[in-house]
Amino acid sequence: MNEIFVAAHHYQDESIIREADLVADSYRLAVEAAQSDARFIIVCGVRFMAESVATLARPDQTVIHPVADAGCPMADMITREQAERAMERIAAATGKEAAPLTYMNSSNAIKALTGARCGSICTSGNAHKIMKSFLNGERSIFFMPDRNLGMNTARELGVPASETCIITAADLDSARQLPPARVYLWDGFCPVHRIFSPADIEAARNEYPGITVTVHPECDPEVVVAADSSASTEGMFREIDESSWGSVWGIGTEMHFVERMKKRYSNKKIIALHRSCCHDMVKIRSEHLDRIQAEIRANPDGPIQGTIHIDDEERDNARAALLRMVELTNA
Repeated sequence: MNEIFVAAHHYQDESIIREADLVADSYRLAVEAAQSDARFIIVCGVRFMAESVATLARPDQTVIHPVADAGCPMADMITREQAERAMERIAAATGKEAAPLTYMNSSNAIKALTGARCGSICTSGNAHKIMKSFLNGERSIFFMPDRNLGMNTARELGVPASETCIITAADLDSARQLPPARVYLWDGFCPVHRIFSPADIEAARNEYPGITVTVHPECDPEVVVAADSSASTEGMFREIDESSWGSVWGIGTEMHFVERMKKRYSNKKIIALHRSCCHDMVKIRSEHLDRIQAEIRANPDGPIQGTIHIDDEERDNARAALLRMVELTNA
């Protein structure tokens, strides 16, 4: 039995990746890290990732996040109070409470609200399947916090723009009534992926004729339309891994992942459409990881700095939303 399990997101620096027992996207981090037999799980990613692992972990496991202020700007773009008020506005417009469909990149408080209202979490990799299952129901969908992933997924599923509605924080204090819609989208975004533009793709195609362009679905819809495909980080990894020798790829996602793909697949040409860095991810450095491991080994029964603590009710509701995601993904 390993006493310490290190789980790292794909966007981490190479110095962290080298020490990790698991390198994965947010879905696999949440599900697989909590399934380890380790007593201590160190999550090298932003805070919501550590919260998700802690929500699914066993009571005898301790989940640690190395840097407290390594958060996610997107997750901070909606509070539980705002989500509740938005759902009230949707109910007034449609006559029914909406089904909350919440992106993994959200706070545990939002995940808990989702579980309490019989909704589900999703990731960029399974959003299509999970949104489709909710579209088959009678309730409208309230997708939060990323409007781009919600909009891109709804479009793929054939939902016309006329049946979607974006809700902003200002709308919550407005007298304007929301129109009826099938999919409501909170106006949040990822700063890392919002930076990409169709011009980046055009420039790559001009420089490398025949290039295959894949972008993250957190990118703006016009960027996704201009690309050859959109995929989660895990999906991009598979696409590149399964591609032919000598193929040329333009990647629209976080630069640490792109740089690692360049090194791993030296027999392929891989370029970043634009250098975009997650400044919160890089707050976690190897010295933080070393410090925590030394602290655990020196005093495993003592309080460990960075331990994630979650209220029991919040844990139960967030867990229900996460497990519903797993159930729908595996259906």
